[in-house]
Amino acid sequence: MSVEFLRATPLFHDLSETELEEIVSILREESQPGGATIFRSDENCSDLYLIRNGFVRLFDSYGSVLATLGPGSLLGEAEFLRGLAHNTSAVAASDVHLWSLPDSELRQLLQRQNGIGIKLSQNFGEQISQLEDYLVEQLVRTRALGGLPHRVIGPMARSMQPRQLQRGSFLYQTGQQAEALYLLERGALELQPSPTPEEPSPTASLIEPGNLFGVLPLLTNKTYDASAFSVDDCLIWSLPAATFHNLSSQYPHLRRALGRHSRSRLSLIDQTQAVVRLAQTPLFGKLEPTSLHAVAQRLVLQHVPSGESIYRLGDSSDALFLVDDGEVELTAENESGVLQELARVDVGSYFGAMSLLTGEDRRENATAIRNTNLWVLYRSDLEELVRRLPAIREALDQAADQPPATRHEQVTVERLRRFPLLANLDVDELREVARHLKQAHLRPGEQVFRAGAPSDALYFIERGVIRLQLLNGAGSWTRGDGEVFGEKAILSDEPYGQSAFSETEVDLLYVEYPGLEFLKSRLPSVATDLHRILSQPAGTEEVHSGQPPRPSVEPSMEAPPGFAPGRRETTPTDDLPPPAGRPYPDGGGWFSNLSSWGKIRLALVILLLAYLGIVVAPSLLGITF
Repeated sequence: MSVEFLRATPLFHDLSETELEEIVSILREESQPGGATIFRSDENCSDLYLIRNGFVRLFDSYGSVLATLGPGSLLGEAEFLRGLAHNTSAVAASDVHLWSLPDSELRQLLQRQNGIGIKLSQNFGEQISQLEDYLVEQLVRTRALGGLPHRVIGPMARSMQPRQLQRGSFLYQTGQQAEALYLLERGALELQPSPTPEEPSPTASLIEPGNLFGVLPLLTNKTYDASAFSVDDCLIWSLPAATFHNLSSQYPHLRRALGRHSRSRLSLIDQTQAVVRLAQTPLFGKLEPTSLHAVAQRLVLQHVPSGESIYRLGDSSDALFLVDDGEVELTAENESGVLQELARVDVGSYFGAMSLLTGEDRRENATAIRNTNLWVLYRSDLEELVRRLPAIREALDQAADQPPATRHEQVTVERLRRFPLLANLDVDELREVARHLKQAHLRPGEQVFRAGAPSDALYFIERGVIRLQLLNGAGSWTRGDGEVFGEKAILSDEPYGQSAFSETEVDLLYVEYPGLEFLKSRLPSVATDLHRILSQPAGTEEVHSGQPPRPSVEPSMEAPPGFAPGRRETTPTDDLPPPAGRPYPDGGGWFSNLSSWGKIRLALVILLLAYLGIVVAPSLLGITF
C-alpha cells in the first residue's frame, strides 16, 4: 500500500512518514465480490476499513441506503474509534478491494508508539478507544492510583481528553474553580503559589511527565491555590470535573485513593477562615491573632471520603483535626464490646487533641460519615510552634492540665439537698448517693447525649440551663437549676427520646449503672418520685420550635471513654468498680423496642419461614396433604 494513499485520508493526514509506515505494516488486504456483506449493523466493530477501489453502500437498520462510498473512504470510522458496535450495514456495490486495520493490532502499536494514538485522537476530535490500554498503564504508574483495579481505572482512562498547551501559557491560575484532573504526558509545568507578606517570592514546584496534578482542589471543591504555567510545550490529559464526580460516585475507591495521597498547606483564603475558627475553640481561643495566624499557616488540608477511617482505636496520636467541611463520627467499644457513638464532629469543631497533648494512643475511632475536608495540625508542626511561641505552649498546658476554675469541690450533703428529688433522704442516704455521683462542666452548645443513644445515666442540674430537643425536631424545652433529666428513658429502659444540649455554662451531677440500680432498689422514695415524674402527662414542659445549638468544642477532650458524648469529667467523688451493665427488659420488651420497620421485617421473616415449612418442604419430601 502507498503511504501517500493513506496520508490522503483526514484521519492520518498529519502522521510522519515513519508513523504512516507503522500503520501500513499492520494493514490487511481484502477483496469482496459485488453484493457481499462486509459488516452488519449491531456487529462488533473490530476492524477499520479503507476502500482501495470499488464502491460500498451503507444501509441503516431498516434497509434504507444511507450513502455510497468509493476509493479513499473509511468504513465504520466513528464506531471503530469509539469502541462501539456498527450502527450501519456495509454491502459491496461492485467488486471491491479493501485494507482493514484490526483493533487488536492498533492497540499493540499504540502501546509502543503512543504519539500516533494522540495524533489520531486530535484528528478525530476525541480520545480514541484504542488508547485506553496505554492510558490505563500510565495511570497505574502514578503513586495515587497504582493499587486500583482495571475496572476502576478503565472508565477513567476512556474519559480523558488530550490537550495541547504552548510554552509560556497558563493552564489555570490561582483563584479559579477546579475544572479537571490532569495528567502530564510530555513537557514541563510549574505550580506557582501566590506571594504573601511572609513569602513575597514563593518557590515554584515543577511537575514532570507521568504525574497527576490539580487533584486536591477537585476533591475539596476549592479554588486553585497555585497557577499552572507551562515552561515547555506540553501535552496534557484532562478528566473534566463533572465526569470525575460521576465516576467517583460509581467507584468510591477512586476518591479514596486520591484523597490518601493528596495534601497541601491551606490557601490564603482558608488561612483567614482558620484564624476565625481557631479563635472560637477552647484550645486556641485565648491566643493573640499573630499566634493564631502562625497556627493557621501550619495547617494542612486533607480530604477524607465518606466511610473512610481517619484513625482507629489504639493508633499513635500524631495530629489534631479541625473540620472544615463535612462530618466525623467518633466511636468506641463499651464494656459489653458493642461499638457506640461518642460524638459527631461537624464544621468548626475539632477532635484528636487530647491524645496528641498527652502522648497517649487514640482512645476512639474517627470516621468520616460524609465527604469531609479536614485541617490537620501535625505533631511536628505543633512542636515547632511551641518552640517559637511560648503563648501556644501555655495554652496547650492549660488544656492538658484542666484549669482549676473548672474543678468541682467534693459532693456534700448540702449540695444534694438542693434537688427536690433527693430532699427527703436522710444524711446517710445522701452520703450513699454522693458515692455514686460524678461531676461534669459543660460550655454553651455542648451535647450531653443524642436522641436514640442508649440511656445510661440520670442527670442533676446544679447550675445552668439544658435544652432537650425532640427526636423529630418538632419542639424543645428546657430544664434548669435543681431539676433532673434523662429520667424517663432510664425508667422505661428505652433509648433517649431527645437530644440534650447546654444552653449556658452548666454544672452537672450524674449517676450511671450500677449507681442507678442503687437509687431504684435501696432508696424507694427516690424510685417513687422518678415514677411519678414518668407518669406526668406528656407536654407539661414548655415547648419551643427551632434546633438546638451546635456543639463547638473538641469531642475527644469532652468525651473520654465511659462518658456520654459532649461531657467532660472533672474530679470524681470516688473510684467505682466497672459498670455492671444494664439489665435486659423482661418478657416481650425486646419486641416493643423494635422500630415499626423492624416489626414489619420480623413479620416477613415469620411468613417466609411458614411458607417454607408448609409449602416448599413437603413438596421436596414428596408429602401431600
